[in-house]
Amino acid sequence: MKTIRTLLPCLLLLAACSTHSAIEQSEHYAHLGDYNRAYEVLEDERQAQLSSGGTVDAELEAAHASAKKAYLLWRARQRIFREREDEALADLDLLDQLSPGYPEADVLRQRALVKKAMHAVERGDEFLRNKDLESALAQYIEAEHSVPGFEPAVKGSEEVHEAMLRLTKRAQQQFLEAVRKLPEFKFIEVRWHSTNALENDPAREDAGKLKERANGEIAQNAFKRAKENEQRGLYGAALLEYKTAQRLDPSLAGVADSIAQMKREVEAAGLIERAQVAMRAGKFDEANEDLGEAFDLSVMARGTISELMIQARRKEGESRYQLGRDAEILGKKQDALTAYEALSKDWPDGLLDEKARIAGLRADIEGAQREWAAAEAAEAAGDLAQAIEHYRNSEQFYAGWKDGKARIERLREQIARTTNGGTSGG
Repeated sequence: MKTIRTLLPCLLLLAACSTHSAIEQSEHYAHLGDYNRAYEVLEDERQAQLSSGGTVDAELEAAHASAKKAYLLWRARQRIFREREDEALADLDLLDQLSPGYPEADVLRQRALVKKAMHAVERGDEFLRNKDLESALAQYIEAEHSVPGFEPAVKGSEEVHEAMLRLTKRAQQQFLEAVRKLPEFKFIEVRWHSTNALENDPAREDAGKLKERANGEIAQNAFKRAKENEQRGLYGAALLEYKTAQRLDPSLAGVADSIAQMKREVEAAGLIERAQVAMRAGKFDEANEDLGEAFDLSVMARGTISELMIQARRKEGESRYQLGRDAEILGKKQDALTAYEALSKDWPDGLLDEKARIAGLRADIEGAQREWAAAEAAEAAGDLAQAIEHYRNSEQFYAGWKDGKARIERLREQIARTTNGGTSGG
């Protein structure tokens, strides 16, 4: 049992060294911009720890989670560059699930959607050059589905519109097309056709009412999507949808308040992210300040923020506990005891095993003090052999506490001189 207790600190040090080595390698690769390798290093170490002990070091788990999110963001960026927007959007959806409001995610999502819309516009332009107006319009509509109000798509639609205006009986045909799309709930097409009818004949009130209805329906759908994103914690996406709804129907009930709240939620999400970074850096005061501000701003994320506050307090306690363990491993028992006692005062119900360690350290320190006192008493009485024995016992309780080794050596030399002197005298 004593051997196990002796090896345990070594095993813990080995695990910690392995974790720190993997984290340092990952940070090195991340600094070089190789986020793929940065994530793989931590994933390999994580799998190794799971295979060997079934648990993962908390510091490694946090670094792994952070690296995975950075990797997903990096991979999304690469896929956007390679014209694989749908795959990039899938990466960003996963990133949103792991960390809503992750920095740059919304920017990359918008970039992917814009590129996707631009490709649709390019296809539409090709159809337009070939006089295939319906196919061109379908592509421009697809572009607007990706990015509502996308200027090149709107411009393309207008060019199709101008070409169609030259056709005979344009207004009536477009109005009829708009009416035909209503049962299919294709309100973007309804709006487009009704707009065409109005452009050809501004006096058509029926087309104006149809366009107004289409805008209202599109706004309602955007508002509904915004609510769904809000419930999923995708506050940036919700904010964009609410703004779309407001642009299409400024009178929509509750949209202004929802936009204001989503702005606060997005700001709170940024504070949460900053707090998590501070926690990983051990800056718990900064983390608590950011979390407190986020709690005041947010309504939807208060549960998450409360959990992070608890997590921050616990991580701070674990950090203080580790200082005690480090001192204990180095044999600085009094320093370790002081650290554990301060921690125990803030965690009266216990955090880890600090109470047991306090009891053990107190017993060792008291034993060392008791043996030291006995050693000094024996030395004063002239019983040098007994004094040596007590000094040895004191060293066993608390090695290096005082100058026990030096005293033992001095007493041995004193005994040797006495013995040699007595022999010579005989």
